[in-house]
Amino acid sequence: MAPGGKINKPKTELGRKLFKRRRVLSREKRQKRKIVGAVIDRDLITKHHLKKRSSSARANITLSGKKRRKLIKQLAHMEREKCAAAAADTE
Repeated sequence: MAPGGKINKPKTELGRKLFKRRRVLSREKRQKRKIVGAVIDRDLITKHHLKKRSSSARANITLSGKKRRKLIKQLAHMEREKCAAAAADTE
């Protein structure tokens, strides 16, 4: 075995700085990707729509009137079906 192996060798100053740099950069990247802008109609917005936030964290994501009405109708229909199913079970 050659002398000066790397087993249990303490980190050099440069090695420590590189680890710290990577840690700091990743923390900064996480903070940059944090969602900042307002989300209007939080209950209606779909996850696909919210994915836009990852590319532009400051974007104020809003739904168009058409999309908003369609989603409200869809939720109402789902609620009606749920009530009908519950009523059928109780009979």
